Amino acid sequence: MLNFERVKIKHEPSEERVKTFAVEPLLEYTEHEAVAEASRCIGCNICTQACPASLDIGGYINSTAVGDPAQTVRIVFETLPFPAIIGRVCTHLCEDICVLYDTGGPIAIRHLKRYAADQFDDYSQIIKTPKKKFLDKKVAIIGGGPAGLTVAFYLSIQGVKVSLFESLPALGGFMKTGIPRYRLPDDVLEKEIGFITSQGVDVHLNTRIGEEVTFEELTRDYDAVFVGVGNHKPRMTGTPGSDAENMYHGIEFLKRVSLGEHIDVGKNVVIVGGGFTANDCSRTAMRLGAENVHIMYRRREIDRPGYPSMNADEEMEESLEENVKYDWEVTPFEYVKEGNRIVAVKYWVNEMVTEGRGRAKPVPQKDKVHTIPADCVIEATGQETDYSFIGEENLRQLRLTPQGSPIIDEAGMTSIKGVFSGGDSTNPNRDLISAVRDADRAVNGILSYLNVMDQVADDHLPVLDRWKKYSVTAAKNAYAERKT
Repeated sequence: MLNFERVKIKHEPSEERVKTFAVEPLLEYTEHEAVAEASRCIGCNICTQACPASLDIGGYINSTAVGDPAQTVRIVFETLPFPAIIGRVCTHLCEDICVLYDTGGPIAIRHLKRYAADQFDDYSQIIKTPKKKFLDKKVAIIGGGPAGLTVAFYLSIQGVKVSLFESLPALGGFMKTGIPRYRLPDDVLEKEIGFITSQGVDVHLNTRIGEEVTFEELTRDYDAVFVGVGNHKPRMTGTPGSDAENMYHGIEFLKRVSLGEHIDVGKNVVIVGGGFTANDCSRTAMRLGAENVHIMYRRREIDRPGYPSMNADEEMEESLEENVKYDWEVTPFEYVKEGNRIVAVKYWVNEMVTEGRGRAKPVPQKDKVHTIPADCVIEATGQETDYSFIGEENLRQLRLTPQGSPIIDEAGMTSIKGVFSGGDSTNPNRDLISAVRDADRAVNGILSYLNVMDQVADDHLPVLDRWKKYSVTAAKNAYAERKT
């Protein structure tokens, strides 16, 4: 008889996991649990329609159900080279739209992927890449994040000579610097990135384009260039007092901690912002020794970035378990300083006002001032891409959207011939799985541009647009309807 009840994903006790970065909140499925959960799937494949990367979700759930995790990993590799990473940090819109949501709960798609990938310490045991027929083509990749690494993997296994340039001392991009180690352990990153670079990728760390190497040199010396630099330029609020020494932007804060720095955050930490970065900063602060962590967001709980989605709810639930506090509908307007250090945050309570049919706006009620103590303030208020490295002349040629992202065609090429782009710098979803989709498109686009499609192994090209085009909106609407 088919079991419709979702196999529970066990959690490490919050009082234990909050003490260290070395403990993941979610425990891995056992083999019995993974097979039982995968066996719940009815094979409708609606999940793939919600997946930005068009993963063959039904296929790898089926292989897990019959006890073949190796085949699960092979199926994932048809589209992306990060099964263990995606198995931990994907936004899993596929689960939001699962038809079993109201019948025992959605299939734990992300967790099944993690289970399968974690069975193997070395993918070379199970992933057989094509015997390289080296092509007389060279491609430069700027940025060692998920998009750049995906492009590097699928081009290099086809025999393209790939040079990857990364400004930091380690590869991974936002996976390394923006996702805390309790969510994405270093050994998982090293396993998957190591397998990618072992395919013959020429890696240049600590190399800033525009300084050690110019953008013009890359476009001159390589047959194509892929730009996957992500969004790492912080957006600051400019709140009075933000020049204090104990004020950080979330992106920089997470990067410094992820690269090994211990930041003394004190006991009372205030996070300004309400999205995923704010959650990561709050839980990181707890692991650095903070006792009271407040996330302050100017809108309502239902207005927070990423909502409605299971992923947003899960991350908030885990934060609450770790005693993070949320202050909704508030506007900090001054960081109170003593000397050059913030000691408190002054804020107003907002009233949400709806004007016509648009989104409700937060209107501060300035008749009463509230104050909260703060030993440290972290602004998780967004970030953008810095394109200054390509130079003024190239910037004039680069067509941008009103939001400042490069305009790319169906092959992923920008308005500069031979220059492709993808990932957070071009995709409004700004998540890892969408970056992979951009990269898959660019791989096919670059190979076509290089006029070598007739020389590559078709069965090792990343699969694009399996079945129907995905819709983030459809997945979120489905989840919102179920919540209400």
